[in-house]
Amino acid sequence: MRRVAVIYHMWPHYREAVALAMDRSERIAYTFYGSGAPHDGIEHLDPSRLRRFVTAPFGYKWGAMWQPEAVRAARSSNYDAIIYLGDPHFASTWVGAAIAKMRGTPILFWAHGWLRPERAATKALRRTFFALADKVMVYADRGKQLGIKAGYPVERIKVVYNSLDVAKADRIIDRIESGSLVSYHPQALFDEPERPLIVCTARLTEKCRFDLLLDAAKLLAERGRPINILLIGDGPARSELEAQAARDGLSVHFFGACYDEDVTGQLIYHADITVSPGKIGLTAMHSLMYGTPAITHDDLDNQMPEVEAITPGETGAFFRRDDAHDLGDTIDEWLLNAPDRAQVRSRARAATHGKWNPVMQAKLIEEAVMEAIERA
Repeated sequence: MRRVAVIYHMWPHYREAVALAMDRSERIAYTFYGSGAPHDGIEHLDPSRLRRFVTAPFGYKWGAMWQPEAVRAARSSNYDAIIYLGDPHFASTWVGAAIAKMRGTPILFWAHGWLRPERAATKALRRTFFALADKVMVYADRGKQLGIKAGYPVERIKVVYNSLDVAKADRIIDRIESGSLVSYHPQALFDEPERPLIVCTARLTEKCRFDLLLDAAKLLAERGRPINILLIGDGPARSELEAQAARDGLSVHFFGACYDEDVTGQLIYHADITVSPGKIGLTAMHSLMYGTPAITHDDLDNQMPEVEAITPGETGAFFRRDDAHDLGDTIDEWLLNAPDRAQVRSRARAATHGKWNPVMQAKLIEEAVMEAIERA
């Protein structure tokens, strides 16, 4: 049994499913490092659910993150390999990875990787940082192709995808469809429940561009195609969005943050479309695993890797970035001409069952670790 440290500054609650899948490995004994505390409004996963967890607090100095345990792990002889969250803003990762490299311990970075072609300075920084790793595990195929174009060795890039708790979503859907789950229909939150329902689960920040969704809703209403919008989440942009919705007379329900998946799952399942006007990220996973199509913008250089899970015309659609008129047109077109809802639901769920799930992610991570160890 190989021993491997997996070092994050904190483990978000949505990483729990993949962490548990990794923890079940019969070839690798993972030790998970993390703060154990919430950060930036994101809950930490429950450390007690993992067999081996090291509490590793972190702090910031001069804009860089420092985590002492990340360096101690590199100095230890307890591990056959170390996985670091591949963020170059983490000073302790630079130091820890350099020490481990000198000691001959294989290093893997778990990272978004390359999201777009980069300027010379950024490319040089990333090349220097990623040179510390024996293997870089990226979220999507496009990231690998961009890495190869940037000159990183193809054999040192491994696509591991990303995921949420697909098995839990399956259980919730079974309960929804069997009638054994207390019914929670989001349409009941609105005065005119017969309107199409648009949903999104995300923190309400300026980067999410929900103002653009409200602009599109206003345009649709002016065309005689009013919609209901359900925003699940909270954040600093909420008050401005509430004011915009009130000013334009839009039907928007601000649900607030919700960590009860029995509730959130039903809200997504019963919606017509998820719309994420900014970067979509794991919102794509959350939508597709409940069978709901997703719409987001088409500028891949300014997207997150998970956008690859959306197949235009089958499990969602794309609109021109920052264009409220085109977003309105795209929503309208989907509502009028989308494939059969049952067919869309089946295709959407198939996408997460195929590649974008914790079991597949843990399997690919295990393969990457064993390859790195064998090559060391």
